[in-house]
Amino acid sequence: MAMFLMMPSVWSIEPAGRVIQQDMIHLRNAEPREWTSFPQTAEATQLNLQFDATANNDPGTLTLTQADVKESWTITLNKQPLGKLVRDENRLQTDFLIPAGLLKTGQNTLTIACRKNAPADDILVGQITIHPSPPESLRGAATLQVAITDQNQTPTPGRITLTNEHDILMPVGNQSGNHLAIREGVIYTATGEAVLGVAPGTYRITAGRGFEYSAPSTVVRIAAGETVKRTLILERQVDTSGWIASDTHVHTVTYSGHGDCTIEERMATLAGEGIEFPIATDHNRQIDYQPVAETAGVTEHFTPVVGNEVTTKHGHFNVFPAVADGKLPDHNQLEWSKLFDDIYTQDRTRVAILNHARDLHSSFRPFSPRHHLSLTGDNLDGWQQEFNAMELINSGAVQTDPMELFLDWCGLINHGLNVTPVGCSDSHDVSRYIVGQARTYIKVDDRVPGNINVKKAIDSFLAGRVIVSYGILVKLEVKISDQNVRHGPGDLVHFNTENGVDAQKMVAVTASVMAPEWTTPNELRLFLNGQTKFSVDLRNQRRNNAPMSATATWNIPISEIPHDAWITAVATGDGIKSPHWPTAKPYQPDSPTFQPHTFSCTGPIRLDIDGNGSFDAARDYAAKLLAETPVDTATKQPDLQHLARSLAQYDEAVVHQTLAILASKGIEPSHLISSGVGKRGRAFERQWRLATQARIEQRE
Repeated sequence: MAMFLMMPSVWSIEPAGRVIQQDMIHLRNAEPREWTSFPQTAEATQLNLQFDATANNDPGTLTLTQADVKESWTITLNKQPLGKLVRDENRLQTDFLIPAGLLKTGQNTLTIACRKNAPADDILVGQITIHPSPPESLRGAATLQVAITDQNQTPTPGRITLTNEHDILMPVGNQSGNHLAIREGVIYTATGEAVLGVAPGTYRITAGRGFEYSAPSTVVRIAAGETVKRTLILERQVDTSGWIASDTHVHTVTYSGHGDCTIEERMATLAGEGIEFPIATDHNRQIDYQPVAETAGVTEHFTPVVGNEVTTKHGHFNVFPAVADGKLPDHNQLEWSKLFDDIYTQDRTRVAILNHARDLHSSFRPFSPRHHLSLTGDNLDGWQQEFNAMELINSGAVQTDPMELFLDWCGLINHGLNVTPVGCSDSHDVSRYIVGQARTYIKVDDRVPGNINVKKAIDSFLAGRVIVSYGILVKLEVKISDQNVRHGPGDLVHFNTENGVDAQKMVAVTASVMAPEWTTPNELRLFLNGQTKFSVDLRNQRRNNAPMSATATWNIPISEIPHDAWITAVATGDGIKSPHWPTAKPYQPDSPTFQPHTFSCTGPIRLDIDGNGSFDAARDYAAKLLAETPVDTATKQPDLQHLARSLAQYDEAVVHQTLAILASKGIEPSHLISSGVGKRGRAFERQWRLATQARIEQRE
């Protein structure tokens, strides 16, 4: 039912305007409920608000507060559209121009309704006020001058967030341009300075520059006709020396056609978030940011790379480097083998990233159980998986479970694939999804961000010398007890076996977690061959709201690592609710219940335990064991009891890979499980059953 509310209000000469709806109203356009954070039953499907007013001879402004808006909602006043709500889940205030003569003396009707046949969208809307002046006058009555500097008092690009006392993002009177990218309550400055028109009132101003810096804030009161100046100083709180911050998934509305960030605005957002190595990945386009960066004067802050989001009906792949005017890969190609042949034969292209592998696009989900076995990295369609990197965190399309894509990646590494883990933003927007919120740190010289050696950066990326960061950062280091060399992500650690393997030799593993004062890591885990080996509770590590740096060290006897293996560290934490850098909800949720999170992991460190000079993955061991297993002459099948006894000397990753190979040959997992593998094969058996059912039902 539509909601009709009678509010005794008139068009007023009062400068503060007249409130015609004070309370926030919960609307839901369709069932089922989008999020469990909303009540089971909404107050209405649309808002129909009736109020009294006096005819307006001059333009005015309708101001409202909105939250959790995902779909397209239109605001209509007396049957005339005023505009649409901002498609943004953040809580913000926004303005709509009321043309002269649109208000009537007597009863008026304001309607807010979602487009027909849209998916369910739970929203909040209210605090609706009518002002007697147009938006440019309302938001230009006072002037706010904001400067952002580093600790040396040097102006620096950054993000300015403007909120009221309730943490609601507040609009300004400026438009993007003059080195600024502006949305409600969010102002990116490429120069470190911004002169903003605002309405009189009280505001909190917060400055930031991405994950590595503090978020200083100040509260100001400003009256009509007044100019207030404030300088906010950023403190470097996370040390990323020797690592460059990359976002491998960046869009513009100029070339991708959706979202709201123009290519000119993108320059300010990249500089303002401290992204030093952005990859331009508009859909099936190859765009060079360099000329626009030169015009914007931001070339000292980042080295842009031409890329392309090859957007097919069987998955999306970010590829780079590319040539802006070069030949494009065929995005109509459906066969992965031909697609990758096409991608890698393009001039200069070396990287192909599998994007958002569990999202549904064009009725296809690359890592659905119908197509993929997560535990073992098997493609069930028999396609060659020739991508060499994979998104683990896409902050524009996060998963409900932050570990799901990470575990998918573990399966690929155990399968023997060289796949670099990636964090990225997939941002099409100025502020709804923050560019570089999830990012990939690449180990390469970072001293001159505007002149990064692209070849060396990509070499390092493909080697796995990376850290995935989404609000926190984890580092990992390995040292062997009789060696002085320290190894990091992407390295292969060799063991000297000339005199046999010394079972008493130790593998010393050190992991450190870092975070600025405004994020909260909770747990640190060390994974060995995709399984948790150690975990540390970090909830009591922070002190007095200071930047966090926590370290854990483990000594692992080689006797506990019976064969080649690989390690990675994972840190997880609370989501960020502060409006200056909020973590977003899933774009394609798989549950109506969502708990925001932060995440970081490292590239793999591979351990050559047997000392043969190379790394043998779990799949390699499984294949070798099967080749050595006697075959029953009657059944022509491997002797599963013999195989089960052999597997007792190997870890669970090898068991899973063995089961996958057998399943591909038509041997049910239950046969090996009952032959002696037991509970170590149950996880694979469950996945195999889900995959079988999904393929029967043809369900993505």
